[in-house]
This record gives sequence, C-alpha cells and structure tokens, in this order.
Amino acid sequence: MNRTLLVFLIALKCISVRAQTPKIKVFLSCNCDYQYIIQNTQLFDYVRDRTLSDIEVFVFDIRNASGGIKYSIEFKGKNEFNSKENKISTDISQNLTLKESRDALLKTYKLGMVFFLQNTPFQEKMEVTFDNYKDPSIEPLSDQWKNWIFEVSGSFNFQDEKSINEKQYNLAFEIDRVTEKWRVRSDIGFWRSVKFFKGEEENYSSERERSYLTGSIVRSISNHFSTGIFGSFETDTYTNYKSFYNFSPALEYNLIPYKEVLTREVTFAYKIGYNLYEYFEETLYGFNKQNLFNQSLTLNVRFREKWGNIYSYLVASQFIDQPDLRRLTLNNNLNLRVFRGLSVRLSGSFQLIRDQINLPKGETSIEDLLLRQRQISTDYQNRISLGLSYTFGSIFNNIVNTRL
Repeated sequence: MNRTLLVFLIALKCISVRAQTPKIKVFLSCNCDYQYIIQNTQLFDYVRDRTLSDIEVFVFDIRNASGGIKYSIEFKGKNEFNSKENKISTDISQNLTLKESRDALLKTYKLGMVFFLQNTPFQEKMEVTFDNYKDPSIEPLSDQWKNWIFEVSGSFNFQDEKSINEKQYNLAFEIDRVTEKWRVRSDIGFWRSVKFFKGEEENYSSERERSYLTGSIVRSISNHFSTGIFGSFETDTYTNYKSFYNFSPALEYNLIPYKEVLTREVTFAYKIGYNLYEYFEETLYGFNKQNLFNQSLTLNVRFREKWGNIYSYLVASQFIDQPDLRRLTLNNNLNLRVFRGLSVRLSGSFQLIRDQINLPKGETSIEDLLLRQRQISTDYQNRISLGLSYTFGSIFNNIVNTRL
C-alpha cells in the first residue's frame, strides 16, 4: 500500500512539473514595433535584461536599394539552448503599409524562433503552413523599372502669432538605382523660409533660401574596395553661395567585407575635388569668384553588437591650393549597455574650422546674428549629449496595455 502511494505521488509530481513547464525567456533588441511582436508571441516571456534570458534576439536594420528596410535577425541560445544559433533576414518594401510591414517582420521573427522550439514541450503549440504549390516553370515578372526608384516630397509649414509670422516650404525630388555592382543617387531640392517679427518700436524680417542638386555614381570593385564620382550644385543665401559647383572622384576601402555591413564596418575613403565658387557678396579674402581644389580623408566606424551600438566618423579636409585652409570633424554616437539595467548614451560632434572662405566682408549686424540670416566666423563648433538610464524591478516585459 505504501509503495503504491509512493508511486502515485511521484507520478503526480511529474505531471505537475510537466504542467508547469516555465516559458522560454527572451531578450529582444529591436528598432521596430516592439510591442506588436510581444503581443503576438505570448508563448514566450520577454525580459528586460539579456543576462536573464534563454534566447537573445537582436534585430539589425538598414535602408535597402528600393528605399525600404532590410531586417537581419540574429538569435543566440543560452542555458538549455546553449549550442543553438540562428540568422534570418527579410526585405520590407517602402510601399507596404505600417501593418503590412510589421506583419512581415513578425512572420520572419516567428520563423526564426521555430528552430529553438523543435523537440521542446512547446513544439505542440506550433502550427506550420505553406502556400499552395506554384509551377516553377513560370518565370517571375521582370522589373520594368530596372531598379530605378523615384521619390517626390514636399512640405509647407505656417505659424502665426500676434508678433510672429513664419512660413516655410520645401520641395525635393530623388532618383536612386542600386544593384550589386552599381549605386546611382541624385537629389534635387528647394527650401525657403520667411519670418516676420513685429516689435513695439521696430519690425524685423528674415528670408533664407537654398537650392541644390547632387549626384553620385559608385562602382563596387571587390568585397573591400569601391570607387565613385560625386558632383553637386548649390545656391544658399545663408552661406553666401550665389553658385557653388563641385566635382569629386573618390576611393573607399572597407577593412571588413561589405557583406557584413548590417552589423559592422570600418571604412577609409579618400576624395579629391574641384570647386567653383561665386558669391553674393565679396568675401573676407576679397573674392567674388574662386576656383579651388580640395581633398579629404574619412574614417567611418559602425558596430551594431549585443552590448550596444557605435557609430563614429572622422573627416580631415583641406584646400590643396591653400593648405592652411582646412577642417577636422569628429562625430560620435554611442549606446552602451554597461551592466544589468544600466545603459549609457553618448553623442558628440567636434569641429576645428579653418576653411571659411565664403564669409562676406564687413561686420555682421545684430539682426543678421539673431535671425541667423548669414554665416558668421568661428574657429570651432562643438556639441555633446550624455544620457543615463537605469531600470530595475520585475524582469518581465511581455504585457501590452495601451489603455488611456
């Protein structure tokens, strides 16, 4: 009798343990509709700290050739999934609606998770479906646009108060073509801003206008080298450019193969250019027109890793005709997970400026200075931003509630 009771209690305990199989804990890092993914995958428990997870999921995104977004999802198992890793990607067209886009990403995410659910108690909760069979002899439709993408955009902003009236509008047209070997880009734009300030004794007005045309053709040489030709035209009242033309060939080398650009890249680019300037007003150096050659060297570093993201670039440039006229620019963006719950965000831009050949002669009026109607002389321009966040409490992050 005692033996029968013991066997019964052991069996009951096993059934109880099986019935209480804990959910798989998932840490999800995604620049996307995070809540939508959680809401539609309640099979998992989502945690805020990656050290507490059974599966780490990192979603990397980058703009693709058609103007949409390419998502690359990396899965890494821990604990009972320690030896399992998976990668999957999808291209989201820019023509899809928000719902269609997030449904496509969710479908890819689920597909990647199937690999981990095999041979687990959760396998019974999955359903796999396939589209109806399609005749492989039917060739897909050809692209009548031959990879060319066109985009037209514009905006108008109006603000009116008792003492301030402001109107701003812009129009832009973009043409792109991207293939495995070639990338062609061109942008045309017009921007205008008119502001009117009414004071008790005097009124002030500010008008700024800018038009531009840029174009580039880039050719892939190998998995590490690329070369290209760049050209541009610009007229801008703020920078004193009545007309500015530039033509520049360039060469780029990537220390890391380009196929890994979604997660990391370290590139060096050298560019040499010819510039033709015509100014609205005579410059500090006594020129109304100028022809100058310039060169630049750029170091670009980008890492999207599990510990965070780093994006940094350093640009050194100078005029070949006048080597003393030069500029050094450093831009950094860092988002770092220090330890459980603590994240650091740091961004900064630092410029040493010695190449302002376009500044108009004469003193800058108070009106021009306050209304920023013209560029003023400076030796440097710096900006820094630092942010900290620390999150503690419940480790779970899988409840979605959007009420009120």
